[in-house]
Formats: sequence, structure tokens, C-alpha cells
Amino acid sequence: MTTLPTIIVEKSTPRLPAPPNVDRFGSRWWNRLKAWFGMPIKRRLGYAALQVKMIRHWESEFDKLSDDVVKQTGLHLRGRARGGEPLDDLIAETFGLVCVASKRTLGLRPFDVQLAAGVVLHNAALGEVSTGEGKTLIASLPAALNALVGKGVHVTTVNDYLAQRDADYTARIYNAIGLSVGCLQQRMSDDDRKAAYHCDITYGTASEFGFDFLRDRLKTKSSSGQNLPFWSPWLKTGQAFQALDPKVQRGHHYALVDEADNVFIDDARTPLVISTGSRPATEEESVVYIWSDALGKEMIRDHHFYLDEKKQKVELSEEGRHLIRYSKPPFGKHSHAMDKLHEHVERAIHANHRFRLDQHYMVQENKVVIIDESTGRPMPDRQWSEGLHQAVEAKEKIPITYKTDHAAQITYQSYYKQYTKLSGMTGTAIQNFWEMRRVYKLWVVQIPTNRLAQRIVMPDRVFPTENAKFDAIVDEVKKLKVDGRPVLIGTRSVDKSEALSKKLLAASIVHFVLNAKPDNTEREAQIVAQAGRSGAVTIATNMAGRGTDILLGGNVEALAWTQLKTQYKHRHLVPPDLWQQLVEAIEGQEATLANQGAVIQAGGLHVIGTERHEAARIDRQLIGRAARQGDPGSCQFFLSLDDEILEGLGQDRQEYLKKLGETAGNRDWDGFAPEFISAQRTIEKRHYRQRLDLMNYERQRQEVLKDLGADPYVD
Repeated sequence: MTTLPTIIVEKSTPRLPAPPNVDRFGSRWWNRLKAWFGMPIKRRLGYAALQVKMIRHWESEFDKLSDDVVKQTGLHLRGRARGGEPLDDLIAETFGLVCVASKRTLGLRPFDVQLAAGVVLHNAALGEVSTGEGKTLIASLPAALNALVGKGVHVTTVNDYLAQRDADYTARIYNAIGLSVGCLQQRMSDDDRKAAYHCDITYGTASEFGFDFLRDRLKTKSSSGQNLPFWSPWLKTGQAFQALDPKVQRGHHYALVDEADNVFIDDARTPLVISTGSRPATEEESVVYIWSDALGKEMIRDHHFYLDEKKQKVELSEEGRHLIRYSKPPFGKHSHAMDKLHEHVERAIHANHRFRLDQHYMVQENKVVIIDESTGRPMPDRQWSEGLHQAVEAKEKIPITYKTDHAAQITYQSYYKQYTKLSGMTGTAIQNFWEMRRVYKLWVVQIPTNRLAQRIVMPDRVFPTENAKFDAIVDEVKKLKVDGRPVLIGTRSVDKSEALSKKLLAASIVHFVLNAKPDNTEREAQIVAQAGRSGAVTIATNMAGRGTDILLGGNVEALAWTQLKTQYKHRHLVPPDLWQQLVEAIEGQEATLANQGAVIQAGGLHVIGTERHEAARIDRQLIGRAARQGDPGSCQFFLSLDDEILEGLGQDRQEYLKKLGETAGNRDWDGFAPEFISAQRTIEKRHYRQRLDLMNYERQRQEVLKDLGADPYVD
């Protein structure tokens, strides 16, 4: 095996100081023992810890090379990988090379825990990496290694903004070692998509990868079996002038999923569906939705219908069926049989009694836009199926779209099983340990933090009503502002964030609101970047996948990019001198370092949760915003007896607690805190059953279609 010449450059990029020499893995003999005899999780972490020393050795060797030779070394490693050398034998050299490239291009040297996390991800596991531990940089390590074989690596994020940001940020690392990077965005042309997929590493959202897979299946189905005349090759529309392969994806080799719990768990309850196209419904087509909506508003729960919160199922009573029959149901071309009319009314009941404006959806430009409950982001390209979307449109008195048919569909569980190797990262996955193993065959490995966490988790406070809870939050914010501490307040929905905002305004407290409203999402990065300054108050809906760190004192780089993104399409295109000059100017203007010291002295960021979410994971994501990377911080939840989460206890218990809160009185309200945890666990079990039901249904559907010789993904 030939070796590349070692070239020592007299004037190279100055080295950064080494990270604190804190051994977070234990002694070497203990890691070797775990790697040989430990449980699967311990074996993976023990093996990863043993690789760190060799990676550092190669990093020191490659640090002596010039930039050109670093790129040559990357190409040399690619040749060895494509020549059949196992990737496991190239871990230390590739990771060491990425460390050097990262230091020279980004000024960042991966910590030992980040290197170990990269090894864990390479070995097809799901790494639980705490918030603020640098998941973007961690992803570049296994992505670069697995890209060497030339079969493509797909790095999945939760939204287009993060996909573009991460691709731009890490492109300088990949380019420095001879790898190419592409990024998928909504409404890209097929040519641009194909070019992105033919790069060594492709960034994009989970839905974009899934929909491209379905569109490719539709293309191959429509182009197969066509009887063309013999003269078609000589025509400009003939096969000779068409692409031999209409697909944009080139295979499924290795996928690395960021915020994996959001994709594998939260989104797993809803399949990806390509419809036949939507159009405005005519007046005759809309009449049945308008009629059922009026009837659904008129019906009384537990008299005309029964709503099972656990199964999320509506069942009409005899009184309800009688009311439908004698309520002058629509007739004519677009009417339905009585059993179908019952289904329309049931969907109208769902729309009026289960789905809430500014929590489950919002209305923009006379259109219903679904809100992702796990991230708080709008999803304008998605619709509810089976006529439910039309029922919500009728409820909001906006133009109704015609119900579309399915052309192709796939679940996330089925899609990610297409990959030869699968791994993921998230800050919260250990609660769903067995589900990840059962469904995706992934072990969840907890990666230690680089520094010991200093987070103080305070006990929950419970109040009789929401109004009393919000008043207590306002009082708490006043105290924290006096101390000079930044405050992040997490809410579950848009309407709750705006209700609390009015309370803060009435108390003359300056604050920012970050929710799914368009005028707020456009300023998202800037709001989060300043959320760590002394005395800053920020209200935000769910914080999963926000992608911008809340740095104590303020995030100078995020502010710099906010000023430059109108001039440069990608961050890595900004000249280094201009970037450094702007960062130093903002640092001098904002006094970030001085502000950081004051915030640390005051106790760091304090996080307030206004409600428990439907999954403990999402609560942990909010809590994880405090005390990142060894900084001080604290968190506490403020709850009330009329919180929505208590529906998990059942309607009777929920109504009892709500009425009890309305009577107020001198009680030990904090004693009701266990009720919220019990309700949360009940809802988590319900969602788990829904995911398993969808997975089993999809498996059976595919088996039936395969037995019939049909495509299991194309309807």
C-alpha cells in the first residue's frame, strides 16, 4: 500500500487550544472490557472510546500537511474504500482528517465525546446527544467516512432551513477532503434534485427523501409497459431524447437522521402520501361538508355522540343518527348514502371538538395550514386525509378544496428500512428505547456530555386555573429579570403563547414571541440568537429542531449571518476576512463576552414550561435548552388543572379536576402534580399503539399487493 508524502508547511493555520483534558469514558482497560463483554449498548460506547486515541494520533499526523495534501489524502482514502478496504479500518484516519479540515475551515476541533459519538453512529446506532453538544459537527464524521465508498449518504434534518444551514456549514469540511455536498429543498426541479443526489453527501428533510422515493416509483410505473411504435426513437419526443433512468434517487446506502425521535416517533403516526392533485371544490361538491359542519356544531357530546379520547374515535348515538336522518341531508349528484353521511358528520365532530385553531392548525391566506405539534412549525404542503382537511375548512368558513385520491404512499418505518445502514441522533430517545430496537433495529446509546451538566430541575408548581398560572409566571419573570437572568418560556400552542404575551405586555415586560406565525418564523434565528442575553425574555412554542443555540450572552455568529444572508446565498461563500471582521464588530457592539460573564454569575438561562406535552421527550427537549455545555441553568414547569394534557386521565376525571380548580380555595395544589405525569404516560401509550397499528397495517398492505404482483407503494 502506497503512502502519501508528508509535507510540513512552515506557515499553516494556527492550532486551536486543545479541549479540556477530562476523561468522560473511564480508563482504557475498562472500555476494552465493555467492548468485549458488555451489553450491546455498552459494547458500542466502549468500542467508540477505544478509537479516540488513534484518531488523535492521525489528527496530529495530518495536521502537518498542507491544504492540498489534505485533499489528496481524502481522495486516497476514497480509493482505498472503493478498492474494498473495510470502513472500520479507515475510522481513525478519516476522522483524524475531518478534525484537521474542521479546524482549518470552521475553527472547531471536535471533542473526544464528539469523536466517540461519530463512531457510534457509523456502527448503525441511535446516539442520544444532549442539546448544545454539536450534533452538526458530529454528523460530518460518519457522513464523510461512509461517503468514501461512493454510494451516497443521506443526512436527514427536520426542516428545509436546517438542511440548508447544515449543508452550508459543513460543506467547507467536506470540500477540504475532496467530497461533494448537495441539499434538497422544496419545489426543486428534477435536474437539481438529481444533481443533489449524485453528490457524495446529500442533506434534506425526511419528507423530501420519502416523497422523492414515491415520485420515482410513479415515474418507473408510468414508463414501464408502454407499446411504442418502431419510429419513436427518431422523433424528438422518442426514447432516444429521454433520460434512460427517470429516477432522481440513486439508491439507499446510508442514512443519518438528525432529531431522530421527531422522524421515527412523532411523524411515524402519519404516512407520506402523494395525491392526484387538489383543486377548489364547486358549490355542489362543498354542500355536504357545509351541511355536516353545521350539524357537528349542533350536536352535544354524550348525547348525540361519544368521543373516545384514548382511541380518538367518534361514535354516533341513536339520538345522533336520528338527528342526521331528519336534518334535511343534501341530495343530488354529490350526495351520499346514509352510512357515508354518518362518516361526514363524524369527521365534522372531529374538526369541531378535537382540532383547535392555532394549536393543531392555523389559517393563512384562506388556507388551512397544519402545525407540527412536536416542533411548532407550519407544514403548508401537508393535508389531512379521508376528508378531514375539508371538514376543518368548512369549520373555518374558508374555500373548500376537492378531496383528492392517493397515488402513492409509504410510512417512515417502511422507507427507512430501505437503507443498508441506518443511524440517528437526538437529545431525547432513551424513553423509547425498546420501540427503536423493535421497529428500526437500532440500539440507543447515551453519549456523555463534554462537561458535567449543572442543570437544576425544580419541582413542578400547580395552580387551579390557567389565569392563576399565567399570573404566577409573570411574577416569576419579574424576579428573574431583576437578577439579570435570561428566561425562555415554552408553550404548547400558538394561542397560548399569544395569551401569555398579552399578560407580559400588561406588566410592561419586553419580550419576543417565536411561534408558527409567518412574521415570527422569519426572525427565528435572530430571536433565538439573542435569547441568552441578560434579562432577555422569549416565548416559544416547542423548541425541537430550532437549530440555533441559545448561547449565554448572545450568539455572535448567528447575528453575523443574519446581516450577510441577503448578500450571500450560502454561509461558506462569505470571505473569511469579511466574516471575522463582522464577528469582531458585533462582539464589540453587543459586548457579548461581558454579558456572558454577567449571565453566568446570575445563574444562567432559566426555562419555564407552561404545560406538560404529550410526550416526556418534548419536555426534555425544552429543558435541554438550559445549562448547555456545562453552563449553569435551571428549569421548572408551571401547570394548571385545566391543562389539555389531563384529557389522558379520561373525561370524567378531567372535568372533576377542572371544576375543582374553578372553585379555588386554599389547597395544596402542588399535590396534584402526579396527575399530570400519569396523564402524559397514558397518552404516550396511546400514540405508541397508533404507531404499531400503522406499521402492522402497512406491512399487511404491502404483503397483499406483492402477492398480487403490484407495486406495494403505488396505489
